Amino acid sequence: MTMSLWNDPSLQRIFSRKIPLIDVRAPIEFDLGSIPHSVNIPIMNDEERALVGTCYKKQGQEKAIELGHKLVSGAIKENRVGQWKDYILKNPEAELFCFRGGLRSQTSCQWLKEVGIERTPLAGGYKRLRGFFLSWLDEAPLPSLIRLGGPTGSGKSQVLQNFQNIDLETLAHHRGSAFGDQGIQPSQITFENNLALKLLESFNKTILIEDESAMIGKVSIPRRLFTHLRHAPLVLLKIDKEKRIENIYHQYVQGAEKEFFLMSLFRIQKRLGGLRFKEIQDEMISSFDNGKTFEDHCKWIQMLLDWYYDPFYAQDLLRQPGEILFEGNEKEITEYLKASVKVLRPEFN
Repeated sequence: MTMSLWNDPSLQRIFSRKIPLIDVRAPIEFDLGSIPHSVNIPIMNDEERALVGTCYKKQGQEKAIELGHKLVSGAIKENRVGQWKDYILKNPEAELFCFRGGLRSQTSCQWLKEVGIERTPLAGGYKRLRGFFLSWLDEAPLPSLIRLGGPTGSGKSQVLQNFQNIDLETLAHHRGSAFGDQGIQPSQITFENNLALKLLESFNKTILIEDESAMIGKVSIPRRLFTHLRHAPLVLLKIDKEKRIENIYHQYVQGAEKEFFLMSLFRIQKRLGGLRFKEIQDEMISSFDNGKTFEDHCKWIQMLLDWYYDPFYAQDLLRQPGEILFEGNEKEITEYLKASVKVLRPEFN
């Protein structure tokens, strides 16, 4: 019987020990999909890679290799080898890879050997590493999950931090709402790779995970995990609306720019309807222009909760297939999980 890639001990060792990795692919490849614990120190930049690729198509491999050595020579080569060397001296266990463990990583290792550092390319390169993470998403046993639910602003993230958890919003670099943008999100591939690593780290454990929609900003939770999540038992965080408004102000609004909220509001205009959209927009503009305190922003935050977030939350809760284990405030949920479920850091188990 063939061993599944998720169960490959050599790859499990790399990621369980957090061994640093040098990715020598071009920056454009790294941006499309990166591997956890890796740093991008390319053997060729994007322009050089494109030139070599064009040469390969028109003149064949031999001419392409010749051009590559011509483009990366002299001071350019010395600088790139120097960066690899410096990184390995600081991280003696570091391994190196390209896309398939082929010519680029082999050349990199040969150049390192010339300056006294012995390295062997990571077998299979990025393609094998990506297959490893896909195998964790598609085949590996999933951890036992406890879902943490609650309306917007209830403080789920704070509860999550006290437990062994998979923080999907942190991995997605997005707070999971219309106003949750935190800047540039990772690519879908990078998000999946980092999520798969969390599954590896959670193997045979019970993990707390925030209840999420299938999409977190522009990235999506892989279908198999999302189905598993939605069928997991649920604990519901209960909190007064006044406290939720205060949480939202401090977490989202305080110190933020008016333009960000206006653009985010515009994206949900159709769901709100024209009259409600205009009312929230006017109140939002007035609040940002005329005041900076919590009290200045309470009205439009409450409008958003009453007209947008809470109705959607109530509808979603009705469709939940998983069992509701417990409902309570932050203290009550924390005590319940410690006593009854033990989804906690090792010192509590």
